Amino acid sequence: MFFEVKNFQALRKAMEQLSEYLEESDVPEEDVFDSKLVVSELVGNVLRHSDGVASLEGEIRGNFIELKVHSSVRFCPPEESCCPDVMSEGGRGLFIVDSVCTERTFTEDGSIRVLIKISGRAALPDDEEDN
Repeated sequence: MFFEVKNFQALRKAMEQLSEYLEESDVPEEDVFDSKLVVSELVGNVLRHSDGVASLEGEIRGNFIELKVHSSVRFCPPEESCCPDVMSEGGRGLFIVDSVCTERTFTEDGSIRVLIKISGRAALPDDEEDN
């Protein structure tokens, strides 16, 4: 699934459609929630902190939900996140994303790519995970 997200209304619609796709694919509710949380944080940051437009891609790859967020204004997040001080007013988004994702990478095309493990799915052999 591919979405271009120019504003928060489009973000809500993209999250609804992604949720429907995941639910129809028998993804457990808690993993759908985690996906929405990640999308909200990553795409929301593009909309809040840049004049850019975000694109969102989401699909199921084997035992994982793969999400890619790309901003028209390039942003490379730090490789490791840390929980900010309890009195901090911001800076928790990437830490939250990392806490629910199995993997987060920055791709050559400037996208942030995350994998969320789908609960309760048996592991697939390596050669079947990309099907």
